[in-house]
Amino acid sequence: MRKLIMTLGLLIAFQISFGQHNANVDLSNQLKISAAVPDMPAMEILNFSGTKVDLDDYKDKVLILDFWDTSCATCIQLMPHVKEVQKEVGDKAQIFAVTWQSKELITEFYKKNKYLKEKNAYLPTIVSDSLLKKYFPYQGVPHTVFIYMGKVKAITYPDYIKSKFIDELIANEKLDIPVKDDFNTKTVIHDSADANLKGKVLITGYRDDLQFKGGLPIEKDSVTGMYVTSLINTSIFNAFKRLYNFIDPPNFLWIPGRVEWNVKDPSMYEYQSNTIGPRIWDTKYAICYQRFSQDTLSKKEMAKLVMNDLVSFLGVSASIEKKEKDVIIIRKTDKSQENAVKPTDGRRVEGADNLAFLLDVSELYPPAFDESGFKEIIEIPDYSSLEKLNEQILYYGLEAVREKKVIEVMIIKERGH
Repeated sequence: MRKLIMTLGLLIAFQISFGQHNANVDLSNQLKISAAVPDMPAMEILNFSGTKVDLDDYKDKVLILDFWDTSCATCIQLMPHVKEVQKEVGDKAQIFAVTWQSKELITEFYKKNKYLKEKNAYLPTIVSDSLLKKYFPYQGVPHTVFIYMGKVKAITYPDYIKSKFIDELIANEKLDIPVKDDFNTKTVIHDSADANLKGKVLITGYRDDLQFKGGLPIEKDSVTGMYVTSLINTSIFNAFKRLYNFIDPPNFLWIPGRVEWNVKDPSMYEYQSNTIGPRIWDTKYAICYQRFSQDTLSKKEMAKLVMNDLVSFLGVSASIEKKEKDVIIIRKTDKSQENAVKPTDGRRVEGADNLAFLLDVSELYPPAFDESGFKEIIEIPDYSSLEKLNEQILYYGLEAVREKKVIEVMIIKERGH
């Protein structure tokens, strides 16, 4: 199960953040913010009034280039939103999706993708791109560029493809939003007092000049010669989860049913899906933490120190406690299987324990547990409701029921709350 959790975690991270590309990128033609955009030849395009587009035709409009590819789930999920923004702003702006992939591949992808067909979210798409990615190189997509009056105004995230930012750019001819720089290697915050530094703890808000790293990185700083332990641009809740992964690693996921909030506003501690956008949220609420020390400890012991620092400085704590909660129990059923139909064309999992894990990942249910011991392959086309789930797993002699169970939960508590 632990291996499955780690594997799925990596897959989720891939889907919701970056579709990764080759790190050996030529930066010699890279355009920075405020740079003039050179003239370019007409480019091949789909879902547009013609088969070619000349970007020079849009110098008097806000031009947005939204880089993506078919491996990026986040990019695809955002396409209906991008189309809606284009509709809102009309001829004030033109948004083009841009991909290095071929016309044939993208044409076939658009034909077969059920989500985009259902949403009717086909965007004007520049295909077979090799030039734009030289001017605006990236390590991963989504990657978004704003151009206005022939100059680069922002290199950022798709969260900022909103009418308010387009209007702001037209009014002020500039945008004060985070810069997405996939080639930034800076990981340590320095100041002029560091020459005599003996040790310090620094906590700031969001920093777009620092390179994000997962886990709990500890590195020796070449400037101060000290060991620096970091958490960069993370939510407070995610910081606590990462620290507990070293202090007392769980064998389950921290889904909503395993978290209790004793705080005034949980949205300050963790991004709520489908709200303002994760990168916009980061600029308001994410933290950067760095501890400078003369020596280092094991990751477990260092995580404990970091936890104490966060509690002390931020006035919020995280603890693991056992509490009675609503859960889903998968068990063998006594119900007749006479009319049960074998599920087909669905998600396949090996064993009911992995089915329970799948339910946890969906976050549609309370924490799920297997008490059946069923080890064979289970196929589940639709588990969007408990009723539909039970209709399908009846074929395997199983049922899923709501019960109460004492489980481990994380308690997030503000001081004095």
